[in-house]
Amino acid sequence: MVGTFAALLLGAGGGIPAADLAVTQLPQIFEAACLDGQAKLSPGTAAPVSFDALPHELQQSLGKPASSQVWQLNGPGRAFLYLLTYEPNPTTNPRICGLASDAMNYGEAADAVELRVTGAVHPRETRSIEWLSVEGGYNALATTAGDFKVLQVNWLSDEQRAAATKALQPIVP
Repeated sequence: MVGTFAALLLGAGGGIPAADLAVTQLPQIFEAACLDGQAKLSPGTAAPVSFDALPHELQQSLGKPASSQVWQLNGPGRAFLYLLTYEPNPTTNPRICGLASDAMNYGEAADAVELRVTGAVHPRETRSIEWLSVEGGYNALATTAGDFKVLQVNWLSDEQRAAATKALQPIVP
């Protein structure tokens, strides 16, 4: 998926023109890239950057990935799309895909992801929210890191998925 993701993101084709990228499109870009594995953006919409280009607070929360692909999106404010892989470890998610923006509306973005992942939007009391999809093999989250609003998918390892499946099995007498 990593190679395909990069090719789709940076490839030519009928995507979103760079001049038309709006902050309201960021949740859809996140969904296409991180949940569907297909981001069809026009050339000029995103520029590859290093992991070090991510905001410091976000870098700290993401730790030390073994490899990274990061793009800065052209549009209002600063926005980054990232795909990270980590060394195999039973307690670490092997892949993370996310979008961070200092201009995105947190509530609208969280609602869009919740609707996509769960099929409904529920009132929330907390600033950060996480949704587990054992069937999909990931947990999705909406949170903040400094001035940035973050939408992220943490892909579960086989061990994490098996443990979640076991934990969610109904208790049978």
